[in-house]
Amino acid sequence: MKVRIGVIGPTDSVQQIMSVAKEFSDTSIVPFTYESLEEIDRILERNKDQFDQWFFSGIMNFSYAMDHALLPIDKAIYPNMNGSTFFGTLLEAQLEGNTVYKKISIDTIKREEIEKILAYYKLDAITYNNMPFQGYEHNEKQIAFHQNLYEQGEMELAITFLRATYIALKEKGIPVYRVTPSYLSIEQSFRLLIERALSTRYKNAQMAVIGCKVEFNTSEEALYYSFKMKHKELELRQSLLHLTEKVNGSLMQLGDGLFFIFTTRGEIDHRFEAAIFELIEDVKIQENIQLTISIGFGETVSQAEQHVRKGFHNLEKEETTSIIIVDEDQNMTKKNSNNETIAYKTIEMGAEWKAKIQHSGVSPGVVSKLRSYTRQYNRYEFTSSDVSRWLKSTERNGRRIANLLEKAGITVQCGELQSGVRGRPRKVFRFKE
Repeated sequence: MKVRIGVIGPTDSVQQIMSVAKEFSDTSIVPFTYESLEEIDRILERNKDQFDQWFFSGIMNFSYAMDHALLPIDKAIYPNMNGSTFFGTLLEAQLEGNTVYKKISIDTIKREEIEKILAYYKLDAITYNNMPFQGYEHNEKQIAFHQNLYEQGEMELAITFLRATYIALKEKGIPVYRVTPSYLSIEQSFRLLIERALSTRYKNAQMAVIGCKVEFNTSEEALYYSFKMKHKELELRQSLLHLTEKVNGSLMQLGDGLFFIFTTRGEIDHRFEAAIFELIEDVKIQENIQLTISIGFGETVSQAEQHVRKGFHNLEKEETTSIIIVDEDQNMTKKNSNNETIAYKTIEMGAEWKAKIQHSGVSPGVVSKLRSYTRQYNRYEFTSSDVSRWLKSTERNGRRIANLLEKAGITVQCGELQSGVRGRPRKVFRFKE
């Protein structure tokens, strides 16, 4: 099945991009043109699910789509138009004008990038004024920026990356040239989109196993084997079958209270995760059943199943409903019904890390989890009490871990916390940079 890429932009830009698209005969590339940015909403609403990736002609329409959440950022790109494309436009202007422009105004590109370009090619004789890209809604400001400089005699030539700015300045009689993507830039962008699409397809085809562990909230042990309990299990199985149907999967019961749903990674999205949380709450309220969910991804069924069991082992009992996801690299992501997400690694590489952690007595997964919590809660300084709370452990264990991390050189003491009562103040730590 061919990779499908949609190209979005004004007619002239799309024609330029499609002239390069001819090189990719094994890829389906379809153009979409518009007159105003607002038309992008309609284009994507009708077509976004039919394409693997989207190629935007420039930063303006790309920013519009991102600001309006029309596409995820990993499904779109716009061509790089710095460096050689900028000089190509400047050379074109000088040849047509038969002069060397030394005072220019530029928009969109960052000041640091311009300085690097001019310094590298020793073009210090060129003076410039710059207005970096601030968003699609600031186009009028860019036009006024170039116009004011021209009227004040501070620039001889305007160079813009935006079609609307180019048209407006042209109508005002201001000398202006528009930077368009180079052949090489468009070609590289297409190759990146194709690689990204193929990578996503491979990832979505990975095996996924959804593990469901059932705990019947009853104090009567004999009730577990009664007909009433079996009826509850049958009702739960029916609910799990509905969940299995949503992901085109296969349901299997491995023993009393343990169910596995086999599917592929691409079937699990935010809507399915929302259905999981809804199911957990429903069976808890209606059937008095505690359902624990762990999802494992892997290149094989065996690897995915192992990751499910690892997830069960790492999922603490919490007040909020949570699920844990373990991917093929054994990275763990914990999500709860309050839309809070914690992601951490269980594997860390590198000689420096190995030297620090080898004899510390703390696993890489614990350290990664603590780092994730400090970022989520914006608590870069923390105490042993924070450690025990985040890890759902005792105060004593929190102090032990905090001391081990300091001893291993992973954290450093950066202060003390006065508790206001008798006794030693608590140490405050932070991770070493």
